[in-house]
Amino acid sequence: LAIAAVLAGGCGTAATDARTGTVNATLTDMKIAVDRTSVPAGPVTFVVKNSGAMEHELVVIKTDVPQDKLPADPAEAGKVDETGNVGETGDMKAGASKTFTVTLAAGHYVLICNEVGHYAAGMHMAFTVK
Repeated sequence: LAIAAVLAGGCGTAATDARTGTVNATLTDMKIAVDRTSVPAGPVTFVVKNSGAMEHELVVIKTDVPQDKLPADPAEAGKVDETGNVGETGDMKAGASKTFTVTLAAGHYVLICNEVGHYAAGMHMAFTVK
């Protein structure tokens, strides 16, 4: 296994991430970047860094709705409805890092920042669990 891990990407990091479902996410001002957009079903660990200059969050939503069509939250102007939320970082100040693990079933998900106005500004992306 160690030889296979080295051949797969040096020191085993890529191979380990593929087996364990680790997703490294970076939040910058009005953008979410991840090192993979699909993972196998099961436990998934999100390692999230807010590299932006303002507060952000990462919310994982299971939904069949396209990433850019989530409905508005009727209770909070500037945010979207978080129905289907399976896990999140909560609010993260600039420079903060958080890690959380959720067990995800196969399906379509959307990753968003739901700070006021951030989803509308483009902080969302499709995510697939196989």
